Amino acid sequence: MLLGATLLAALLPDLDLAIGPFAGRSYHHYFTHSLGFSVLFAGFTYLAMRRLGRVSPRRDALVIASGYLSHILLDMLAKDTTPPFGVQLFWPLADAFLISPVTVFSDVWRGSLALLFSLHNWLAMGREILLLVPVVGLLWWLRRRRAQLE
Repeated sequence: MLLGATLLAALLPDLDLAIGPFAGRSYHHYFTHSLGFSVLFAGFTYLAMRRLGRVSPRRDALVIASGYLSHILLDMLAKDTTPPFGVQLFWPLADAFLISPVTVFSDVWRGSLALLFSLHNWLAMGREILLLVPVVGLLWWLRRRRAQLE
């Protein structure tokens, strides 16, 4: 359950894409891609974990919120071709958009189903998997090793 919730949380910042069609303009990378919203999400997740009677609600909430936060940090490392460039990282304290000067990930083409499922996007997803699976594997291995030493 924790893994599924964390993976779902990692997708949630992009819910701002659903706001655009109703608002008449894009809101991608705005407040849902901020540390402020991450803190709100972590607090809500903690309350949900307590209500569900989880043994370690604080730990579970931190794990799930780390999935949310990882999305924001990885978006900062991606090529952004649509203004405003970057993410509104320090919302609500600041409205500025920030992006890393180092681009690690490719952009994602949107606008139609044909663009969304284009070869460009499949290759971008493949590169992300090739870069992130070893990192996740290393973290998993370190966690297992630490548990064995305790």
